[in-house]
Amino acid sequence: MLSVDNVSPASGRRVRDRILYQDLNPVVDIPAVAALLRQAWTPPCLCYSDMYVGWQLTWAGPVRPRAIAATAGSRVVGVIAIVPRRIRVCDRVTVVYVLSFFAVHPAYRGQHIGAGMAERILAASDRATLAYTAPGALSRAVLAAAAVSRGWTVREAGEVRTYARAAPRRDHDLQAPAREATVDEFLAAVEHCHAPSIAWSHPTAEQLRHYLADPRGSCLAIVQNSADSVAGALIVRSQVITARGVEHVPSLDSVFLEGACAPALDAFATFAHHRWDSDGAAVVTAPNLQAVEADGIRSAGFRATRSAFNLSVMGQERDPVVRGMTATNLEVF
Repeated sequence: MLSVDNVSPASGRRVRDRILYQDLNPVVDIPAVAALLRQAWTPPCLCYSDMYVGWQLTWAGPVRPRAIAATAGSRVVGVIAIVPRRIRVCDRVTVVYVLSFFAVHPAYRGQHIGAGMAERILAASDRATLAYTAPGALSRAVLAAAAVSRGWTVREAGEVRTYARAAPRRDHDLQAPAREATVDEFLAAVEHCHAPSIAWSHPTAEQLRHYLADPRGSCLAIVQNSADSVAGALIVRSQVITARGVEHVPSLDSVFLEGACAPALDAFATFAHHRWDSDGAAVVTAPNLQAVEADGIRSAGFRATRSAFNLSVMGQERDPVVRGMTATNLEVF
């Protein structure tokens, strides 16, 4: 079993050990991976609990997640993973990988460990791979170099900005309120999204049930304005580490919206807050509204925060995902 020790380099010196790379066991090694992720990021950031990381790395479906660790002895000092997501782009349903959990322990940075992991994980990927990276982060250049070295094309697909809005009043008046949806009802909302250049999340019923097993708490919601108009949102009880500790924040992790979307966004935010209002959260967040028009976002009361990620698409140049995708509604994790 791999472990993570509390490594504190004396006098600011980097720790230099022999680094090995190995596949992670998605069950046995989860505590070590989660511990590393908690040490690698500073607040505000997601809370990488053992249960959450384990849930992500045991994704349902025929394509399985893959994770690689950099180790110094029995200690995990770096990790990188690719997790599958089923999408529809240009009227074609396919499975892509989303690259995530890319981190190196602060005491081991500057030794090209990230580059070693990036080369190995992209070599293991047999399909288009999406990556969210923080603006200015070295990881963006590292991943691009690893992709180019294996003959892939790298295309930037824009900025993914986190939005937030104040929690609504309980008596907030809505044109069409959101309600909790069954798996079948939510799949119908997924099918209503048709913009061809957007990579729409397109989960199966099995994968929606896996979403609902999110240990943080989650639900599916829909807004139905008419018989021909239905919108959906995957809503989670996100766990965020701040200077005050772990806070629970209702979050619209993935939204399925087209057209006049402001009323639906408003309804989803109101539903999310009321669903977990016992947590006392002052805001509702939306980590990715890339597929929603700016006017609709503003009209629904959401405002951009300082948190943002750059979205890169890597793969064979002829791949329809690489050629045709300009945005996505996939969740950021």
